[in-house]
Amino acid sequence: MNGLNKAYFIGHLGRDPEPRTTKSDKTVVSVTLATPHSKKEGETWVDNPDWHRLTAFGKTAENLLRNAHKGDAMAVECVIRPSRWTDKEGHTRYEVNLYIERVLWIAQKRRSTGDVAVAPRAANAASPAPSVGAEQLDIEMEMEMDAEAEAEVERSDPGRIRNFNADGEEIPF
Repeated sequence: MNGLNKAYFIGHLGRDPEPRTTKSDKTVVSVTLATPHSKKEGETWVDNPDWHRLTAFGKTAENLLRNAHKGDAMAVECVIRPSRWTDKEGHTRYEVNLYIERVLWIAQKRRSTGDVAVAPRAANAASPAPSVGAEQLDIEMEMEMDAEAEAEVERSDPGRIRNFNADGEEIPF
C-alpha cells in the first residue's frame, strides 16, 4: 500500500526568503509562511496566524529568491520529513522538517507602482506572461498548476488570504 506524505500551505510570507549555500555550492532557501487562523477573544474574532518554517532547494529555491517577497501570498506543496538527533547533553531530539516540492502560485503584494510584476511562465507554457494590474494575482512559477492543485486553491477562501496583513506581525521564532 502506498502512503501519502504531503502538506499543502496557502498563506503569506512573513519575511523575504533567506538564502544559504551548501558545501557543494547548492542553493537552499528558508521561508516563513503565515497561514490565516482566527480565535475568539471575548465577543470578537481576532487574527492569530500560524507560522510555518519551510525549506526549498535547487531551482525552486532560486525561483523563490527571484520572485517571492515579504507579504506575497503563495501556495506550496511540501513533503514532511522527521529527523532525530542527539544533542550535546546526550538527549534525543526530534524535529519535523517541511521541504517545498512545488510552488503552486505566488500572488505578489502590491508594489509602489500598483502593478504586479509577473514571474516568467514555465518552459512548457504557451506564451510569456505580461505585467498585469494588482487585481490579477496568480503568478506561475516553474510549472503550471495541475488540475487537483487548482481545484484545491479554488476551494480555499482567497479573499481572506489576500486581506491578511503580514507586515505588522511578529514571527514567533
